[in-house]
Amino acid sequence: MPRPNAISHATPNGAPVRFAWPAGFPRIPSEEWTRAPVDSLAVKYDAVEKHGWYDNLDPTVEELAARLRAGQALIDYSGGTGILIERLLRAVGDRPIGVVNVDSSPKFLALSLAKLRAEERVAFRLIRYLSEEKRLQTLDEALAFPLRADAIVSTNAIHLYHDLVPTLRAWARVLKPDGFVHIQSGNLKNPDAPRGSWIIDDTVRALDEAARRLVRSDPRWAQYRAVLDDAPRMKRYEALRERYFLPPRPLAHYLDALREAGFVVEKVATRAVTAKTEEWLDFLRVYHEGVLPWIGGSAKVDAHDASPQDVEARLDLMREALRDVFRDETRFTATWTYLTCRLSP
Repeated sequence: MPRPNAISHATPNGAPVRFAWPAGFPRIPSEEWTRAPVDSLAVKYDAVEKHGWYDNLDPTVEELAARLRAGQALIDYSGGTGILIERLLRAVGDRPIGVVNVDSSPKFLALSLAKLRAEERVAFRLIRYLSEEKRLQTLDEALAFPLRADAIVSTNAIHLYHDLVPTLRAWARVLKPDGFVHIQSGNLKNPDAPRGSWIIDDTVRALDEAARRLVRSDPRWAQYRAVLDDAPRMKRYEALRERYFLPPRPLAHYLDALREAGFVVEKVATRAVTAKTEEWLDFLRVYHEGVLPWIGGSAKVDAHDASPQDVEARLDLMREALRDVFRDETRFTATWTYLTCRLSP
C-alpha cells in the first residue's frame, strides 16, 4: 500500500511539498458507498493485479510517469479498485501529483478507498446512474466541481462505453487545453495486431462454442443438452453474455469517436501481452454467470439462479472448454492497443 503521506521533492528552502486539492473539493465525498463494507466480488476482481497479463498496464504507467509533473492532476476514468493508481504511485515515488478515481461501481470504489484512504494524493468519485434519464452521469457531473485535469486515463474499459462520443465530450470539457488523454484496451479490433494473437474477450465466445461441443459429446454434462436446442432461450443467454463481454469494435470506431468529440490522436501503439491460461480462467470464474449462463440458468434470464451444483458444473466446464480453445497450451498472446490524444486546437 502506498505511503500515507504524499510528500514530494523539497522546495529550495527545504520544506516538503504536498499535492493540494482545490478548496471545496473533498478527496472523499460524504456518500453512503464510502461507509459500505468491502464486497467479495471486488476483492476477487482486484486479484487480477497479480496476474502476468496485467502487464498490459506497464506502457500506460511509463507514459503517465514520464509526462505528469508535480502539481498536476490526473483523472483515472473507470479506475475501479485502484490497480493502475497503485502502480502509478509506486512509479512516481513522492512526486506530488493528484489522481481522482472515477468509477460507476460503488463496490470497486469502496475497495479502492479501503486501500488508498490514507494516500493524500488520491480522491474518489462515483459515477451515478440517473434512472429518470436512463444514463450514467458524465464526468463533469460526477465530479460536481469545476476541476480541470492535466490528463485523463482509461485502462481496460473504453470498450465497455455505450455512449462513447458523449463520454469523450465530457472528458474534453474537463481537460485543460494543454492536457492529454491516454487510453488502452485489449478488446478492440486492431488491424496491426500480430498474426495469431487474441482479442482478450474473444476468448469468451470461443469458450462458449467449445463448451457447447463438450456438452453435446461428453456424458458428464448430458443434463444440459436440452437447453442448447431451445433457440429463443439461448439467444437470451447470448444477449446476457454480451452485456458482460461486449462484442469487440474496430479501432476506427474509437478513432472516429475521438475526433468527433474534439480530440487529435497523436499516437497509436500496439503491444503483445502474454497471458497464462490458468490466470485468465481465474478472472473468468469471477464472471461465470456471464460466461456460461445457460449452464444452470440465470435470474437475469430465468426465474432462478443456478444451483450450487450447477455452478460447480459450470466452473468445471469452463476449465475444460478453455483447455480445448488453447489446445492445452499454458499461455496465449493477446494484443493491447494504446492511444494518446490531445484536444484539437
